Amino acid sequence: MELYKDDFRYPSVNNWVGYIKARAFTANGAIPLPDVTVIVRSAEENGEAIDVELKTDENGETPTAEVPTPLASAGDAPGETRPYAVYDIDAYLPGYYPYRAIRVPVFGDTLTVQPIGLIPLPLYDGEEVRPDIPGEGTAPQENAE
Repeated sequence: MELYKDDFRYPSVNNWVGYIKARAFTANGAIPLPDVTVIVRSAEENGEAIDVELKTDENGETPTAEVPTPLASAGDAPGETRPYAVYDIDAYLPGYYPYRAIRVPVFGDTLTVQPIGLIPLPLYDGEEVRPDIPGEGTAPQENAE
């Protein structure tokens, strides 16, 4: 998805793009995780909804996504304008707890790399225990006998 500086939400400043990439791993970075679903969402309260879905490759890395940001010079003058945009990043992989990073800053014309450390779910009687994840079902129930 390509986004251009004239398409977005900072009416009082010049607009630009920044870049987000994620690296997913487990075991404190020792094992990269392929096929992790990474969702990048705008955390701006007054901004246009940005929703980018990415998947990690065999090295645990997503492709680089372009997202709208203000120019770095937007922060030169005092006021409410920040020189960066903020995004929430969620990551999901079956067999692992979900991951969320809140309000990740992304600056214009700069690559932000978000490390995503996923923790495996514990086993329960030979089956995975599943936390409540929207669209993923729930944890196994005890047999009532």
